[in-house]
Amino acid sequence: MTSSPGPFQQWCDTALTARLHRLSRRRAPRLPAPQVLVTAPGARLAYGDVDLPFHTASVGKVFVAVLTARLVQDGLVDLDVPVSRLAPGLDLSRLPAAPGVDLRRELTVDHLLSHRSGLPDPVLPPRGHRTECSLAALLADPARRWTTAEVVAQTQGMAPTGAPGRRFAYGDASYALLQCVLEEVAGAPYPELLREHVLAPAGMSHTGFPHCTCTDEELRTLRIAPIWVRGHEFSHLPSLSAGTADGGAVTTLGDLERLQTAVHEEGLVSPALLARLSRPRSRLRAGIYYGTGMCVLRLDELVPVRRRRLPVGVGGLGLWATHCFYYPELGAQVVMNFHSTRQMARSFRLHMFIARGLAASAGSS
Repeated sequence: MTSSPGPFQQWCDTALTARLHRLSRRRAPRLPAPQVLVTAPGARLAYGDVDLPFHTASVGKVFVAVLTARLVQDGLVDLDVPVSRLAPGLDLSRLPAAPGVDLRRELTVDHLLSHRSGLPDPVLPPRGHRTECSLAALLADPARRWTTAEVVAQTQGMAPTGAPGRRFAYGDASYALLQCVLEEVAGAPYPELLREHVLAPAGMSHTGFPHCTCTDEELRTLRIAPIWVRGHEFSHLPSLSAGTADGGAVTTLGDLERLQTAVHEEGLVSPALLARLSRPRSRLRAGIYYGTGMCVLRLDELVPVRRRRLPVGVGGLGLWATHCFYYPELGAQVVMNFHSTRQMARSFRLHMFIARGLAASAGSS
């Protein structure tokens, strides 16, 4: 005899499924249905082409953070010592620095993870400044392959955002430089380090870096979800290798679920380090905060909710409207990919709807 589904599973099967159907019917023909995975104890909903691999965008920053934590646990990395001591082979002298600042003495891994390094963002540069790895430039030169070191070098000539530790300024250069640090410390390329220390232990067998490792012909034949940026489809361009600067990889909903389960439930990262990674330190905008490698969602701040407090999520956000969040107080997960930079608002409205469903079901149980 099987038990009847709980209140959240019933809500997923009815209200959430109906909402997803309506959302899918209203999307532009070029956009496939959103890929959505929602889990909670005793409940699960998967929607869209759930097995279709997609590029994580900045959700990959969580990969970098977890890898860094794993190397801290192995005694290879210290979050609070200058990166020049960890990786003396890196030349920091040409990177933009605030007046009177010596990056060799002051810049730490903590600054890089928390977006407080002072390095500007070459992928989304400030207005009036062009770089060769900005989104517009990547579209103009789609065949170019990028290394993380080349992305870091694009900051040369840009103005720093401040002294290390003084100011929050979200960007990719810090994570690109951190990958270079980890490669020197551990003696292997970032994809190999990630596979050894994160992907394999978490059971993530469908995650990789085809934009860096495949030939152009191999890349063209891969099955990858579309990415629409400013009216252009981005998913199979070799220039998207610049997206590895923030840890970006091609993955699946299931692999992101496995990562969050391993990190938050199975001890892949120690409780003390996980608390440090996820403790909010900086506000990007209302409801979106950053810690030391992870994003924190306080959805109550986006739309006032009077009747019931919404749970707080920890994880990552990506530019193509990708979400990967774990809700510690509920043991729930929300993983989504909406395929387009212009779908971010819609993705947040759906995430808010799901969070309300989680809160209501928790209140009724």
